[in-house]
Amino acid sequence: MGVPVRYMFTLEIENFDIQDDAAVERFYEDVAEAYLSARDGLVDATYVVEASEGEPCDAVLDAANHLRQLLPEVRVNRVTLDLVNITDIAARVNRSRSTVRSWATGSRGPGDFPRQISTLGGGVQVWHWPEVNDWLRLNHPDVADDERGIPLSQVERINYSLSTGRKRAPRASAVNAESGQWVTTRTASISVHRKSDLAMPERPYKSRSLR
Repeated sequence: MGVPVRYMFTLEIENFDIQDDAAVERFYEDVAEAYLSARDGLVDATYVVEASEGEPCDAVLDAANHLRQLLPEVRVNRVTLDLVNITDIAARVNRSRSTVRSWATGSRGPGDFPRQISTLGGGVQVWHWPEVNDWLRLNHPDVADDERGIPLSQVERINYSLSTGRKRAPRASAVNAESGQWVTTRTASISVHRKSDLAMPERPYKSRSLR
């Protein structure tokens, strides 16, 4: 059992009218530490949950299942990726773009900067913020976010579970060879706080989801 840490993640949801005061009130009345935002015709529900270090998957699915029970009409699509480029990283850590670029290339700093996950048009490189933030926690803790993000490999597991309606995340070590069904044995729970107690980051996450 790992040490409890705080994780931040965003669920993309459908069939939720953010202009519906009753639905929004229901969400905030009985939900974990979270806030709602809208983008591109969809709604994002960003949560902060407490889970054992390195084991956030079931806690994320607990939040998704709780949301489905609270608002049965809502469809939870996936955990979004928090993708950032050099400019985004520089803004989040209050450093110059040249400094961040030198970290990424290894020409300055301790090295071992996370590998970018994609290169977009115009040669713009993008990283998954949780991996960058983990590197910052080790090398520049003064500018790192206190909350951890969900590692890319675990985002994929969670999204697979959401797409198949599973209530627990699949684990390679727990696959049942006879039935081909994934099983888990650990139960996770959400650490809930009232919305009024919520202190979100000064630089809110802006998801750039890969399709």
